[in-house]
Amino acid sequence: MLPKKYTWLILLSLISINEALRILVWFPLFSKSHNILGKGITKHLLEAGHEVVHVTSIPQKTPVPNLTEIDVSTIEKKFKEDAEKYEHFKLKNLVGKKNFGDSLFFLYMAYEISRLSLEDETVQKFFADPMQEFDAVILEWFFSDYIAGIAPLYNCPLIWVGSTEAHWQVLKLVDDIPNPAYNVDLFSLASPPLTFWERVEELWTMVKKYVVINCLVVPFEKRMYNRIFSEIAEKKGIALPSYDDAVYNASLLYLYSHPSIGTPFRLPQNAKYVGGYHIDTKVKPLPKDLQKIMDDAKEGVIYFSMGSNLQSVDMTENMRNSLLKMFSKLKQKVIWKFEDDLKNVPENVHLVKWAPQQSILAHPNLKMFITHGGQLSTTEAIHFGVPVVGIPVFGDQYVNMKSAEDKGFGISVKLAEDMADDILAAVREILNNPIYKTKAKELSAIFHDRPMSPGQELVFWLEYVVRTGGAKHLRSPAVQVPMYQKLYLDLMVVLVLAFAVLWTVGKKVIGKRKVVTISKSGKKDKVN
Repeated sequence: MLPKKYTWLILLSLISINEALRILVWFPLFSKSHNILGKGITKHLLEAGHEVVHVTSIPQKTPVPNLTEIDVSTIEKKFKEDAEKYEHFKLKNLVGKKNFGDSLFFLYMAYEISRLSLEDETVQKFFADPMQEFDAVILEWFFSDYIAGIAPLYNCPLIWVGSTEAHWQVLKLVDDIPNPAYNVDLFSLASPPLTFWERVEELWTMVKKYVVINCLVVPFEKRMYNRIFSEIAEKKGIALPSYDDAVYNASLLYLYSHPSIGTPFRLPQNAKYVGGYHIDTKVKPLPKDLQKIMDDAKEGVIYFSMGSNLQSVDMTENMRNSLLKMFSKLKQKVIWKFEDDLKNVPENVHLVKWAPQQSILAHPNLKMFITHGGQLSTTEAIHFGVPVVGIPVFGDQYVNMKSAEDKGFGISVKLAEDMADDILAAVREILNNPIYKTKAKELSAIFHDRPMSPGQELVFWLEYVVRTGGAKHLRSPAVQVPMYQKLYLDLMVVLVLAFAVLWTVGKKVIGKRKVVTISKSGKKDKVN
């Protein structure tokens, strides 16, 4: 038995090793799905014994030990004040429209959300509080870079979170821009291997976006970065780094995706897949009414939900009536997440204003999931091995469903007034062809086959970053190289100048030789 003094030394060393960290988690977006991701991170950090300050638009109703929430729900109210802008998100107004993720409006929206959250009075007071200290800052990247200025205020490591499939706009924060010959844009429907014209289109898309972002967006972001953070840094006695130094100073990038679902991108050492961390390790029991419906469904159940941001209640009357008529033709029970009451609902259709999605997907009687194709929904579908029929509407939903089709566990249907027949055809194809269910189960096995769970991996890498003082040894050297050097534009200039000099010198030498030749021959020809 060890002497008592040695026992105390061991205990003290263990306490120092397992000392709780204080983490700032920044997820202010007023979207339920993004809030789920933010809460998932805080949940895993709290379970690991750390203290968390969570900036959120949807705070929890009851206090949680070691969790402080900063409520920024006012940004949603301010955003909704412009009703015309908010109408862009209504389902009935998105029929037949281009993906607005590719629009300038989308970039403006992302900039405005960051601005409103940073300028929030509660957030400003929090930033100004000299007593606030953190070991790391976790920021959700949502198409806006200048929030990177938060980390320097606390002189601690920065960790980005990419809440979609990996793509060049988020990967450039920690590495080089991926080659567009085999890495498509987030909103592209192409998939490698690309044809000649697809490669041209991907290159053009990347160049166009890069120019637009750097010429239109970045100047505004730099001004906002200096306006918001300079004064706070000065009061704190901190030397604020330049915009570029702050943006490209990340220690780590979490990617909410996984190769089993999306594209197996080539990642730098400090980018980690953590897709699925929000999914509960233990499935919660279903409410009694839903449990009975699913247990008693002899032909199985089809679950239909358009997610948390899009709502089925915003469909046109013709669209929802045609869907109800279509569902009535099926032998299966249909659970439809619909946010209001409806009359004349078929006997096999059950409307629920709120649905415990993970618990429904986990039930053995579930046949398929009709979804909008959001990142969380497709991830949950593969987690539970469920095939999908997707109705992508905007953002990354198109690329998610394209991936589902390519990998063989889903069918995509175009959002339209008359889409009921297409959905019926897709539903019957999945019901009658077992390959979709088989593929979903195969990919689910791959998704789960990891050295540790995504939640455990998330915590491990956070602690590793803090433990190693920012994990600088994992950072890609590409972030320190300007774009003109990556493209060897300086070499091209040198070669052009060298060629110009050689051309000029050669021209003069040839001219002199002509003069010498003329003088020797004794002729007096005109020399140009």
